[in-house]
Amino acid sequence: MKHWHKRSMEEANLFNPAFLAVSIFQCVKGYGETARTNAPYVLPFLVTPLVLHKITRENIPRGVNTTFSTWITQRQGAHAKIGYPERTRSIAPYVKEALAFALANQLLTSNSDGSFNTNQNVAIPSRSNDNITDEILECFKKAHFCGRWLARAGKIETVMALLGVEP
Repeated sequence: MKHWHKRSMEEANLFNPAFLAVSIFQCVKGYGETARTNAPYVLPFLVTPLVLHKITRENIPRGVNTTFSTWITQRQGAHAKIGYPERTRSIAPYVKEALAFALANQLLTSNSDGSFNTNQNVAIPSRSNDNITDEILECFKKAHFCGRWLARAGKIETVMALLGVEP
């Protein structure tokens, strides 16, 4: 991973630790709301590449009634799998950096088993403003949706296999 000062403007904006931390917060929150348990450590590493990749983000269904296993084997989901393992590997250092930011700023707490849960006192804006664009809000909403969606998808190992990645 490049030192912060050596990142291009696009890279610095897209992989901004605060932005990614809020996206991760949203996916962990969605997972916890649905599963009624802590989110597994690997969840942010699975969701972030889905949410950051614009074409994939735009093809994620609007409701959890479309199961993950159905979606990933249909045309829209199959497109998401193209290059997914490489995207996941390439952004892993940025996800780790964002997790450190989220933990240091108390958006998330880590448990002894490595799982995460959210700080219930954190409120994420739901409307765009001068600092938050519609696209940023869409990333936050899709991250929350993906957390809920993957909580309903069964074992996280199955989700990983469907995405073509290994621990």
